[in-house]
Amino acid sequence: MSFKIVFIDDNMREGLDNPFVRSIGKFQKDADLSVFKDPSEGLTYVLNNLNNQMIVFLDCKFDGYGLQGINVLRQIREKTSLLYIVMMSANAISQISSLDIIEMINEDYIWFFDRNNGTFTDASKLIDRIKNLWKTRFDCILEKWILKHPEDADKFAFREAGGNSYTWAEMLKQLRLQTEVGKLFEGMVNEYYIYQLLKSEESNG
Repeated sequence: MSFKIVFIDDNMREGLDNPFVRSIGKFQKDADLSVFKDPSEGLTYVLNNLNNQMIVFLDCKFDGYGLQGINVLRQIREKTSLLYIVMMSANAISQISSLDIIEMINEDYIWFFDRNNGTFTDASKLIDRIKNLWKTRFDCILEKWILKHPEDADKFAFREAGGNSYTWAEMLKQLRLQTEVGKLFEGMVNEYYIYQLLKSEESNG
């Protein structure tokens, strides 16, 4: 199953001719790769593609741009808490603001990659670790199911107490955006399967 890897770094050449990006592409053949030097353009791309499985490599410091990495991180987190973000820096960790470090480590699904000492092999291994985590994420499991059963994507999945109805495809978007209805639906599904598991154990016991 294909997924997106987005690099937002003003020190990288845009396009897939970047040696670091090209090397990762050789290891991650199912990835759709994008590179942005301008953090605003990268942020816009990410926010327009939140319905996709995606990993964002985000530089901590940008020179000559209004946004810094921590600003991009904040704006992404305003939309979703599920997206895996790999913060990158070519500077020593001591040169990053302590407040920025605290904010980053207090976020879910945040990783750090040292641009000076890390290789593309290290980055690819990190991507593989994240892909393994996707195997147990509810939204990723639902996406995989929809891909295998596209005829069911537009079928009814859930109705709110207020009357709004959602198809499976629409519910996947709600899960990725971590809306209230998305969280409610995930919680209900988890409770249902725990109930079914306990019921099965009681009948077998």
